[in-house]
Amino acid sequence: MAQTVKPETMLGWHRTLVAQKFDGSQQRQSPGRPTIDPELEALIVRIAREHRSWGYDRIVGALANLGLTVSAQTVGNVLKRHGMAPAPERKSTTTWKAFIRTHMDVLVATDFFTAEVWTLGGLVTYYVLFFIHLGSRQVHIAGVTPHPNEA
Repeated sequence: MAQTVKPETMLGWHRTLVAQKFDGSQQRQSPGRPTIDPELEALIVRIAREHRSWGYDRIVGALANLGLTVSAQTVGNVLKRHGMAPAPERKSTTTWKAFIRTHMDVLVATDFFTAEVWTLGGLVTYYVLFFIHLGSRQVHIAGVTPHPNEA
């Protein structure tokens, strides 16, 4: 065989066989760090939505209290993937639901409605202005009049 094949060809075959034998590509995983569990990712997003003022470190601490270990950088990456800003921006963009829930005791809503009333002059439309205290749900009638444009 040595006389029919050049030495370079035999060395090339040898290198190819050795490379195939020690090729670990079947056991290799994808490059980079492994992804976190989807349930953990959903928990991070839920905590960030429910506690808008918490920063990455505070979320990491809350997860540690539950026995879950994750870094602040991982929390930041998860929130970025879900389009959520860091704590100062999340804190400044309060939702209406959270705003109303926080200020329920000092908020008052106002509206009016009409009521048709039978009088000696016939059917008359009365306008009723009312206020409702959102915290206690108490309704206060401010006035009832058939002439809302008059003093």
